[in-house]
Amino acid sequence: MKDNKMEKNNKKTSTKKISIKPFDEEKLGQEVNELIPGKGLDTYHDGHMGFFSRGDAIGAIGGGIGMFLWFPNYHELYQFLANYFVVLSPGRCDLDHEKVFHEVAEIVEELANGKISKDQGIERINKSAQHFSQIEWIGEMEDLTSGSSEFAKGLREYFYEFKEIPDQGIIKKEDLKDFIQKISEYGNRD
Repeated sequence: MKDNKMEKNNKKTSTKKISIKPFDEEKLGQEVNELIPGKGLDTYHDGHMGFFSRGDAIGAIGGGIGMFLWFPNYHELYQFLANYFVVLSPGRCDLDHEKVFHEVAEIVEELANGKISKDQGIERINKSAQHFSQIEWIGEMEDLTSGSSEFAKGLREYFYEFKEIPDQGIIKKEDLKDFIQKISEYGNRD
């Protein structure tokens, strides 16, 4: 059901072309650092689309840290991924960062235009961006609060362990605010 919804959202964005910025790693890095504070869970609104990614570099340079980022629609989410995903986490210096940037942008364009599924897009982006960042999830809050993916189930389990109550399967509306607050810490866990 969610994949059908995702495909519909992909098709809606196909009329809007993804604009790819010129590759300037320093400039893109500065821009992404300015954009991130306005995209976190504290800025989430009903109906927003998001993704969770984790740095794939070694821990000593920031690898392993993850975060949720949220956008008003899939087009803006894909626009962000195409232009900034590669600079979210520093990649190994022996890799061609510009080549990876262009590979990821091309895959995101295919995803945005509905040419590949969300799962195919995530798999291909993660393969290209190995040693930079890895996407663990793309979707809507509903996917996290009641979805059947392993990622969503793990988040709910994380939340219920924190609350010290039995897993209730889904996040109830009255717990949504606490859930959002708790998962904002999820990417910084050990």
